[in-house]
Amino acid sequence: MIKKTQIIFIGIIVVLLVALLGGILVRQVMADDSEEIQAMEDNSSIFETVSSLEALNLGIIDGEQLREENGISSDGDDSNSFEKKDVTVAISLRSIQDDLKIKLSDASTGNLIYNVDFTVTVKNNDKTTTYSDTDRDGIIYLPYVEAGDYTVFMSDISSDGVNYHCDKSQTITVSDSIEYAKVDIKDEIKTEAEINVAEEDTKVQDVDETTDVNAEASASSSASQEEQIFDEGISEDAEDLLAQIEAETNAEEEAKAIAGASTATITAPANSGDAAAVPDITTDPVYVAAHQGSKGVDVSKHNGNIDWGAVKASGIDFAIIRCGYRGSSSGALIVDPLYYQNMIAATGAGLNVGVYFFSQAVNEVEAIEEASMVLELISGYSLQMPVYIDVEKSNGRGDAISVEERSATIAAFLATIRNAGYSAGLYSNKLWFENRINTAVFTDYKIWLAQYVDIPTYTATRYDMWQFTSKGSIPGIAGNVDMNVLK
Repeated sequence: MIKKTQIIFIGIIVVLLVALLGGILVRQVMADDSEEIQAMEDNSSIFETVSSLEALNLGIIDGEQLREENGISSDGDDSNSFEKKDVTVAISLRSIQDDLKIKLSDASTGNLIYNVDFTVTVKNNDKTTTYSDTDRDGIIYLPYVEAGDYTVFMSDISSDGVNYHCDKSQTITVSDSIEYAKVDIKDEIKTEAEINVAEEDTKVQDVDETTDVNAEASASSSASQEEQIFDEGISEDAEDLLAQIEAETNAEEEAKAIAGASTATITAPANSGDAAAVPDITTDPVYVAAHQGSKGVDVSKHNGNIDWGAVKASGIDFAIIRCGYRGSSSGALIVDPLYYQNMIAATGAGLNVGVYFFSQAVNEVEAIEEASMVLELISGYSLQMPVYIDVEKSNGRGDAISVEERSATIAAFLATIRNAGYSAGLYSNKLWFENRINTAVFTDYKIWLAQYVDIPTYTATRYDMWQFTSKGSIPGIAGNVDMNVLK
């Protein structure tokens, strides 16, 4: 009996265990089904969101509706939203003579704004004209403007995520007369990192163009050809007479060379084999007089890094340092990359310093801009030597103007420098002084002559300083350097 009861009890326990396990399995299956259903619902939500975005792009729903459907507050901080930056533009106007320069800069920084297609409206009396910054450099220049009052407005513009607006207009009076005074140019001065140096700094270095060797050779060749043509139709007696004249002429030239003629570099007679007949040029009184005076150098970036202490110790008294140049192609105003370094170090070494600017001005307005740039660059420095304008061949924009135009630009530069209280001077070579500049009108200024000979032959005007070679060699400067003597 007891045994039967035990069997029944064990059976009940087994049934209960089976039921318990079955319940657990049923719950697990139901949970898995619930997760699948939830995942399907989530995917459906994603698909609905994608569809909503497509609808937004198609213009079927608006952004507010999409935010509401996805529980995003329009007042919240949405990291994906994009707000345009606002920039206030300051208009500044400048006029030198019958021209108008409009500059558009960031009011908070003062820097010109580049790469924006600004449009301005210029109003003069009853006439209104619209102009665009086509080269996107922050400057709109009108070179031919009648005298009168001009008011300039700027149109608001959005570009590359930035809103540009101008709060106020500006008015200026344009005059047909010119004042040789400094204008604000500092925001237009560029570094070489901003330009194509190969196109802008085109003056060929270490090339002697101070003596027209090619012209002399051409003239000699032409004379020789004319003599040959003439000889073909003359008699034997005439030929003998010409030969006699030629021999006498050659004898006179040899005598001049031996005597040390002061009109050119002294050389030995062409047919002389007597070494004793060649004079010692350094003892010639004319040579000594020409080379007597303080010795100095003129330098630019092309001379590289300079040990100015070694230069001073070698006996050099002064240095004329290039502060900048106008680009031969674009006409940009560019600072010499070693200007500040050279000014500080040369002054610190105890040399007397001056500066020069390589000009490519084609009119008086540009010349005043160049002078204004120089005045900006030398501000804060003490100069013992003049400020020179360098005018010579560049294979650039300045070569093409006439003698009268070139002389006018030089006069404008020099007057602007002098009116600012500095000593001013003109640098060029013998050929340009004699043929491409009205040099006689500049004798109130310092004249710096370049002619690479033993004894200078320039006599058109006086000169105050002479650059006698571009191939000098002194301690502290690697390679060739221009050498000068100050009378």
